[in-house]
Amino acid sequence: MTSSGPDQPSSGSAAPGGPAAPRRGLDLRALRLGDLAVAAGTVLYLLCAALPWYSLDAYDLGQGYRFPAVSVNGFDSGLVVAASLLLILATAWALLPAWADVPVPVPRAAVTIGLAVPAVLLTLVEWLSDLDVGFSVAGLLTLLCSGAVLAVAVLRLVPPAAAPARVLAGAAAWADRPVRSTRRAAGADQPAGPPPAPDQPGTAPVAGPPPGRPAGGRDVT
Repeated sequence: MTSSGPDQPSSGSAAPGGPAAPRRGLDLRALRLGDLAVAAGTVLYLLCAALPWYSLDAYDLGQGYRFPAVSVNGFDSGLVVAASLLLILATAWALLPAWADVPVPVPRAAVTIGLAVPAVLLTLVEWLSDLDVGFSVAGLLTLLCSGAVLAVAVLRLVPPAAAPARVLAGAAAWADRPVRSTRRAAGADQPAGPPPAPDQPGTAPVAGPPPGRPAGGRDVT
């Protein structure tokens, strides 16, 4: 029978210098606000891509043939579908630390950038190719959402101290801020202590002056 002392690591925790222990359950403290912004940008991208980009009126082709009116959205293009898959992968990679620690030889934001750059380029090519049909506001919003995902990923890669401007430094610090700060997490994890007892055993209560006698010692006449 072995004794478990403070120097021995508990079961389930990794030894110093060894591989990280597998994480069980969801831990939002491992995420940053920039990771959530990547997920939000991807959701907005999918919503804007599902909106009608442009519509074509019906017209006669001649000899009894007629082209019906159609409404085209972003998912009718293979380029936008491929860009959507890339952004979904970028979101899954950004949110992965909440479930597991996957070590990589490069910064994690670099992988997100590598997935977001082709998504932006594919969306840009599709939006520019649709300008001959008409200006698409939904297509422009879709392009801006993909650009926002890329911008947040770049902010996660740049240290706040290395930002060239104060505004960029503040944005980089915001993107690198934990979802749940250490102070709030520590305060939430500490159990509330028992309420102080009014009379503890072994302690004599402090007696005050008797009723009708002030502290000076004279009787009240």
